Amino acid sequence: MLEEPTPPPPIIPGVARALSPLVRRIAASGENGDPGPNTYLVGIDEIAVIDPGPDDADHVSSVVGCGGDRIVWLIVLHPTRADAIASLKERTGAEVVAAPGVDVEADIVLTEGKTLLGTEFRLTAIEPSDDSGRLCLVLEEERLLFAGNWLDVESPERAATVAKFGRYRLKSIAPAEGQVIDNPKVAFEAAP
Repeated sequence: MLEEPTPPPPIIPGVARALSPLVRRIAASGENGDPGPNTYLVGIDEIAVIDPGPDDADHVSSVVGCGGDRIVWLIVLHPTRADAIASLKERTGAEVVAAPGVDVEADIVLTEGKTLLGTEFRLTAIEPSDDSGRLCLVLEEERLLFAGNWLDVESPERAATVAKFGRYRLKSIAPAEGQVIDNPKVAFEAAP
């Protein structure tokens, strides 16, 4: 008899959860106190904060409390995830890294193929094949895709994008909201 897989622990807004040795997730509060958008912290000695999320004092404090003075980069993949940039930059002095089209004052503009090197990690920008201007990031050491909101968008170019992602032999996907997806192939097939 096959055992049912153990479900992941629930996401608790404002609480940092280690997803791997290099990645932590902090969900912002959504409607009715449910988990909202995910913010990811990547690295140990130098930390990149991916999609800082809403400019909510509790959320910003959770992110700063988790990363502190080790936060070096604030990365925004999508405009709806940029609200906390000013507050986090003020508290950390980190560089702002943004995808094209994100309306923030960026120190670095992230484009296809650009790589951000931390002391323990390498994040590479990938542009989906749908000309949407969206960017995703691959944490190459863990073959983890930070998908932003790409999975939620219907695109006739989905197959081309999935093929492009295929060269990274992804093991998991960190979505804009919700739990990490451990089977990228199933997620790609199930997406709109």
